[in-house]
Amino acid sequence: MTQAWIQWGLHPANEAADQAANLEAMGWHGVMVFDSQSLLSDPYVTLALASTKTSRLGLGIGVSNTVTRNPAVTAAAIASLQAASGGRAVLGIGRGNSSLAYLGAGPARLSDFERAVRDIRRYLAGEGVDLDSVGDDASDPLSVTTGHRPDESRLGWLDERLPPATLEVAGTGRRVLGIGARLGDRVSVSVGANLERLAWAAEQVRSQVPPDREPPGLSAYVSVVALEDEELACYLAGPEVAMHAHILAFQKSPDLPLSEQDGKTVRRVAEVYDMTRHGDFGPQTEALDPAFIRDNAVVGRPDAVVGKLRAIAALGYDRIVFMLPIRGGVHLPDVFSTVGEAVLPRMN
Repeated sequence: MTQAWIQWGLHPANEAADQAANLEAMGWHGVMVFDSQSLLSDPYVTLALASTKTSRLGLGIGVSNTVTRNPAVTAAAIASLQAASGGRAVLGIGRGNSSLAYLGAGPARLSDFERAVRDIRRYLAGEGVDLDSVGDDASDPLSVTTGHRPDESRLGWLDERLPPATLEVAGTGRRVLGIGARLGDRVSVSVGANLERLAWAAEQVRSQVPPDREPPGLSAYVSVVALEDEELACYLAGPEVAMHAHILAFQKSPDLPLSEQDGKTVRRVAEVYDMTRHGDFGPQTEALDPAFIRDNAVVGRPDAVVGKLRAIAALGYDRIVFMLPIRGGVHLPDVFSTVGEAVLPRMN
């Protein structure tokens, strides 16, 4: 069975619990909440609130990074959510995007990212992490006199009756997908809804799984707009498609399936991308053409949407994360109702 999750902000925080209860009632399997401190409330807080009014809804961070929070802090936060929710927590972890842009920084270096993901995995398993791995260059540990210091970093309060929170590595290119294959319980893919690229990404994960571990589950983040008005659906999907195009523009995997025309489009989006309008309409959506949007999103009448979602599932994705148009304005209620009534019940 392929699960249907939704990426949503659960914002503002004082409405998070009620929003989550509504999502559960609609039939969603889970919700992934952005971790971008300049754009939304803290996701660990909103998801903890969401756990109080839900009983089966999966509760995920989608997606955090390894820079703005120390790996020990990230592990402690998601482990706390795992305990509060009775085992429903998912940590989506990537190299960083808007959260880092608003700090004047770029994505984590690959070597640092892999080390941080490995440390988070150890923390969640209740294992110790070498202090040399978790040190902070901004601090001065020798400035305070201490008779005895910890020999390692560890979460000493974990409830052993609960399994560790699910660790989902978010990637687009071959190298990060490989990190997910080696270290993740799951791997989430952000290459848009182009079927050839989704098939390529799934194969990158499968081909890099070590022989001594089970293949991780696969999630696909895709823009979804189901409406009878196909032109409107295509327009509303623009901001989410532009986000994926921006990410694709910086991939260095030489065999990433990207036609010459699509390559021009993603480079054009990257050149004009306005991060102050991240996830919104602006220069980046104006750089898209309808054909690119249709190929890289799941848009149109419900029958067509269901058909493409099933095609994605057939590639091996057991979880599809719907990126609904958060800037849909007056059209958003129609998008939600159409997905809830005409798409979710037909996912499998």
